[in-house]
Amino acid sequence: MNGRRIAGVLAAVAILLTGCSPTDPPAAARIPQEGDVTVTPGPDGVQAVTLVTRDNFRYVPDRFTVVPGTVRLTVDNESGTVHDLHFDVSGMGKDVPPVRSGTTETVEFTVSKPGEFGFVCTFHEQFGQTGTMVVLP
Repeated sequence: MNGRRIAGVLAAVAILLTGCSPTDPPAAARIPQEGDVTVTPGPDGVQAVTLVTRDNFRYVPDRFTVVPGTVRLTVDNESGTVHDLHFDVSGMGKDVPPVRSGTTETVEFTVSKPGEFGFVCTFHEQFGQTGTMVVLP
């Protein structure tokens, strides 16, 4: 094969592998990104995740994945201001009440409906303090 033909074959393979659609993959097919956390049930069957808040108005991690079941969600506030956590979807999980600087708050709830559920700090949403809980089917 000559160089042009090889380049053409490689280009065709690249198109087939990446797809032709300029849109993002559906949420269920989303490739995990750096910083995403998959939470696995512990010996007691509870999926425990801790979100840390700092002075940059971010949750770390800002995205986590669970399976249907019990979730124990803790907000650890390392910042110098008060934070909370509110799910965007009514009836989804429980909200974390205000967490003062240097303290933690924990809530436990059960998830059953698959999907992506956004959450925000109601005090700092305008600064982008948001995140997503993904519940797998």
